[in-house]
Amino acid sequence: MIRFSEFILEEVTEDEIDVLIESIVWEDIIDMYDESELVMEAISATERIKMSQKLKSRKFLMAMARRVKLRRAAPTDILTKRSKVSARKMVMRKLLKGRNKTELSASERNNIEARASKMLSMMKNLPTKLMPKVRELDRQRVASRGKK
Repeated sequence: MIRFSEFILEEVTEDEIDVLIESIVWEDIIDMYDESELVMEAISATERIKMSQKLKSRKFLMAMARRVKLRRAAPTDILTKRSKVSARKMVMRKLLKGRNKTELSASERNNIEARASKMLSMMKNLPTKLMPKVRELDRQRVASRGKK
């Protein structure tokens, strides 16, 4: 296996970066989200430690792929995911009523998560309504990238 210090010295082509980006899976990008905002299944402490070690070992690789991805406009499926996440955050913000999610007890957090899921299932069109705003924010992000 090649070490990271050797990897930096090599010239990386655009095609290699594209292959790298396409190979990224959810486990690779999970660190982009705030842990308090993730809706995860209940996992054991050992599984949590293993996940942490796995992510730490791939940190530099993911950072490079993230920088390349941020230079480009996001495809529709990514924008759809972002609108769903935004809808969930909006519902959670409403249910939390100004409180911080990390300060809640586990039972309160589970209760609010269940209520949010129920509300989102009733309001299936909320992510669709947010889609134009998410698309506009992405356009602004890409446009402002060129101005810097």
